[in-house]
Amino acid sequence: MKFALVSIALPPAWGGQAVVLYHLLKEMNPDEYCLITQKNYHFYSMHGECAPSLKARYHFLGPDYQVNRRVIMGAAGALHLNVILEWFLAFRTRQILRVVREEGCDAIVACTGDLFDPPAAYRASQILRIPFYLYAFDKYSQADKSPEVYSFTEKYEPELLRGAAGVIVPNEFMYSDYLEKYTITSTIIHNPSDLRKAGNTDRDEEPQPEGEKKIVYTGAIYAAHFDAFRDLIEAIRSLNRDDIKVHLYTTQSQSNLEAEGICGPVVYHKHQPLSAMSEIQQRADVLFLPLTFNSAYPEVIRTSAPGKTGDYLASGRPILVHAPADSFVSWYFKEHNCGIVVDQKDPAALASALNTILSDKDLQTRLGEAARACALRDFNPKRAREVFSELIRSPGRKG
Repeated sequence: MKFALVSIALPPAWGGQAVVLYHLLKEMNPDEYCLITQKNYHFYSMHGECAPSLKARYHFLGPDYQVNRRVIMGAAGALHLNVILEWFLAFRTRQILRVVREEGCDAIVACTGDLFDPPAAYRASQILRIPFYLYAFDKYSQADKSPEVYSFTEKYEPELLRGAAGVIVPNEFMYSDYLEKYTITSTIIHNPSDLRKAGNTDRDEEPQPEGEKKIVYTGAIYAAHFDAFRDLIEAIRSLNRDDIKVHLYTTQSQSNLEAEGICGPVVYHKHQPLSAMSEIQQRADVLFLPLTFNSAYPEVIRTSAPGKTGDYLASGRPILVHAPADSFVSWYFKEHNCGIVVDQKDPAALASALNTILSDKDLQTRLGEAARACALRDFNPKRAREVFSELIRSPGRKG
C-alpha cells in the first residue's frame, strides 16, 4: 500500500507542521509513500533546516507557493472573482492527479496549511476512486476570513470532512468541534515529539553569565505570539531582576522582532537544527509557550496545537503557558498539572507566576515529572506512527 502526502510544509523546512511530519514519517519505508508540495525546498534552503529531508520522493508543484499567494490570491481579492480560485483548484487537481498516477498510489493524505491542497487532493481521490484522508493541523475554514477565501473554504470544508475515509486532528478540541458541527469522529494524533532525551537531567550549561535565569522559546514567532511576548517582557521588567533573560531560537530576524516590541531583556540566537533543540530546551530554567490574546482568528488560536508542545514536555523543564483561557493549550496544561498557566492578558500575573517558578525548586521538580509523563503518554512518536499507519491501511472511516 502506497500513499501520497500533500503538504505545503515538509522537512527540511522550519516550522511545527514540518517537524511533526518528520517525526511521523522518518522511520517509514520510503517506498510506501511520496511527498507532494508547492514549496521549492532547494530554493528555501537558505533559511536553514529544521531536520533532514525525508527519504521518500519529493514532487514540487509549480508555481512556487509565494507566487500563488501574491498573484493568484491578490487577483481574486482585487477582482472579487471566485472563478480565479476555482480555476486554480482545477489546475492543482490535475497536478496532483499526475503525480499520484505516476507513483501508483493507493490513497492520498492532504494536510491543511494551503487553500487548494485539501480540496484538490480530495477531487483527485474521487477521480481515481481511492481513499482520501484529511490531516487537519488546523481548521481549514478558519485560516483566512477575507470574503473570497472564506466563502471558498466554507464551501469545501463539509465535503472534505464528510467525504474523507479518515480525519486526523492534533487535539481534543478539534475532535469535539468536528463531532458537533459535522457529526464525524476523527482520529487524534497529538503532535509527536522527540523522546530520545526525555527525562535526561544532565544539564551541562553552555557559557552564560553567572546566575542568569534563562527563559527559552524555540520556533517561529509571528502574529500568533507577539502580544504574549510583549507581556512577558513587561513582566520581567516589573520584577526589576537583571538576571532574567529571554532566549529566542527562531528564524525570524532580530530587526523584525524588535519592530514588534520584542526587545529588552532578550538574547537572539541564530537558527539551530532540530537535532539541537532537545539540549537547548533542557538548558532552560523556564520554557515559554505563548499564544496571542488579540488574534483576528480566535478560533484558530482556540484549537491551536503548537508542534513544540511535546518537545517542551519531554525536556522535563518547567513550562510557563501564556495563552487564552479557552485555548486547547491552556486547557491541557491545567488539566494535567504539567505547567503553570496564565490565561489572562495580565503582565502582573505573568510576573508573579514567573517569580514563583524560579524560586520554588520543589515546584520545578513536580512540573518536570508531570511534563515527562505527559510526553510519554500523549506525544509518543512510536504510538503516533502506529495510529497513523493503522488508519490509512484500514478501509472505511475510522475514529
